[in-house]
Amino acid sequence: MVGVVRAGLVVALVLGALLPASAAEPEKKKRFEWDVPGMVSQVEVEGVQVALGIPMKLHAVTSSWKPTDLFRHFAAQFKEQGFYIPPPSHQVVVHGAMSLTALDVNRDLTYTVFLRVNPDGKTTRVLLGTANVGQIRNPSADNTFAPVYPGASQLVTSDVEAGRSLSYVITATAEQLAAFYRDAMKAAGWEEKRPGTYRKGSERVVVLARPLEKGQLSVVVLGGHLARDDEDLTE
Repeated sequence: MVGVVRAGLVVALVLGALLPASAAEPEKKKRFEWDVPGMVSQVEVEGVQVALGIPMKLHAVTSSWKPTDLFRHFAAQFKEQGFYIPPPSHQVVVHGAMSLTALDVNRDLTYTVFLRVNPDGKTTRVLLGTANVGQIRNPSADNTFAPVYPGASQLVTSDVEAGRSLSYVITATAEQLAAFYRDAMKAAGWEEKRPGTYRKGSERVVVLARPLEKGQLSVVVLGGHLARDDEDLTE
């Protein structure tokens, strides 16, 4: 469940980073720091995550406050800092949770908070993210964690704690795609455990594809470390 919630934050944070900013730039103030009232515990996600080429920092907090009260608190914080808060029509909607994104146009930073009631019904799971839009890096097939089929277009990459992924569109058959990965992964020291699933040590890469129009394929490649319970699934 935590992974699903974190994935939702990444989506909200990345899409929030791509929202249009207002023309007016507010007065530059002291750098913003997250302040979560009613904090019970917190966990910081180590390192800098990258999604769609945007570096981001994530951490999770448990609060005794209700989501609605926390939402109002963060909205007030953003306004006090002079951040641009996109209108509701431009905010990212995440099913089963409340989220709010604001942009510091002076520093090219976006801040997103993601709120969901915990199973105990008494506390709130608060996921906080800061994305550095000014350091966005365009994805390239030369620096991906797995090979990219020649001639691919619409390349999108993501590298977060939950795992790595890349997606793209090609004009090829499923058989051609499978043959490409079979050869390329073998040359890189990966072993194919079953069609489209490769393993090297404790790492696993899965290649998925679905047909599009005009002989094209939409390809998604997922990568990450095997959980102990998953090791036998690749045998």
